[in-house]
Amino acid sequence: MAYIFKFKQTDKVINLVRTYPRVSFAFYNGTASYNNQFKLAGQFTSSILGAPEGYLSLYDQNIDRKGTLSFNDAATQAIGTDDYDGDRDPFGFAVATGIDPTTFYDGANPRYATFKVKDGTRINFKTVSRNEFNLTVGGTPFFNYYPLTSSVQKIYYSPLAPRWTPSALEASEPEVPADTGSISYLMALANTLDYYQILNPKYAVNDGVRNLTASSGVSPHAALAVEVGLLTIPTIFYGDTIKKGTVDLKFFVTGTLVGQLKDINRNGSLIQVGPSGSNYSGSTAGVVLYNEGFIVLTGSHDLTLGGSVLGPSHVESYGTSNNFPNWINFAQTISSSVAPTTTSACTMDFSGSHKIPTLMLFATAPKNQLNHSNNPTYRDKSSVLLVTSGSTGYIQNNKALIKNTVSSSYNDPTGSFQKTTYISKVGIYDVNKNLIAIAKVATPVKKLEERELTFKLKLDM
Repeated sequence: MAYIFKFKQTDKVINLVRTYPRVSFAFYNGTASYNNQFKLAGQFTSSILGAPEGYLSLYDQNIDRKGTLSFNDAATQAIGTDDYDGDRDPFGFAVATGIDPTTFYDGANPRYATFKVKDGTRINFKTVSRNEFNLTVGGTPFFNYYPLTSSVQKIYYSPLAPRWTPSALEASEPEVPADTGSISYLMALANTLDYYQILNPKYAVNDGVRNLTASSGVSPHAALAVEVGLLTIPTIFYGDTIKKGTVDLKFFVTGTLVGQLKDINRNGSLIQVGPSGSNYSGSTAGVVLYNEGFIVLTGSHDLTLGGSVLGPSHVESYGTSNNFPNWINFAQTISSSVAPTTTSACTMDFSGSHKIPTLMLFATAPKNQLNHSNNPTYRDKSSVLLVTSGSTGYIQNNKALIKNTVSSSYNDPTGSFQKTTYISKVGIYDVNKNLIAIAKVATPVKKLEERELTFKLKLDM
């Protein structure tokens, strides 16, 4: 038998749990590896998770799926027919009209996809522009295909290239800094970088020696233009923020460590700390935007010049202005501007910081309550439950015996009778008495009339 009790204010506690997920990336030969995870092949795909190596797949919903869904074909057949009322998805239309839904499959096991029919709620996908949504006829379904994947990206900014794509009007006057057109990530981060100068002057976009957003061909800061390497880290990898003091970048050449950066002062500065005796040890080669998930690298010094292990400078094509290992070329093998190389490898380690609100509930089974059950095993099997039934009524035995489960010191007789139940589940309901969660115990808990039990439940919000 189910019982419903209302939680009192003293039965509810809200906590905030902070977690620190550890993240490790390895970049080599044009690919990125996430947390040492190997790409596993499935029966239908080369990647069982449905995402490239080094990528995370949102929801992990496409396990070993290869095919696609021809939504446009289904929607075209559905719209304009008497059987399609605009509120049903195209595959619902297919089922209702007797069309085999698999005719819209491209492959035996298509990937998951989601759809939204245009209606008065104006709920829409972010990939569909407002103008496109407004011009679309009501009842038309919009589609979005899974998997949605994300990974670290490396962007290289040459001092010879503009930090923005000027509009046609501005292209005729290149000496005037553009304020429209396609703005790069670096230009978009300028205000954020300058804001953090109050914490560390190394964040300055223009410190009088170099200007991160300047190009050598554009006045008035052309002389201050420098190379910049930018790493973008999606929030799905670190949560709310990157934990200060945990960023660790390593640069390897032919398997030998030639440089290591760490934010040892926890102020955003990436300081070269290794290997011992390496070129420019103690210098700052970049900064970290902890909350935004960006790493800006400006160290252009040769990491192998004068090194105690490799001796002379190592030469290799990175697709940048310099062909030697430096921090601007960190993880350059995954950049679209260069072909994969086989001698350089980089690793990036850090910890995220993620806050998880949790609701702790104390569900109490009071004394003298929750001691009756409608489970058929609750009554004695020798006792007849049904007395009579017919057209005039259904009568049960009101003197049916409850099974006595009290143990005794002897084999044959039982102990003194006690109403006993066993609690196996605790349900949580909202104000409208809708079941929203179920807590199960590993072993059913014995409940006696004189016993009061309290179950501690924790729910992530």
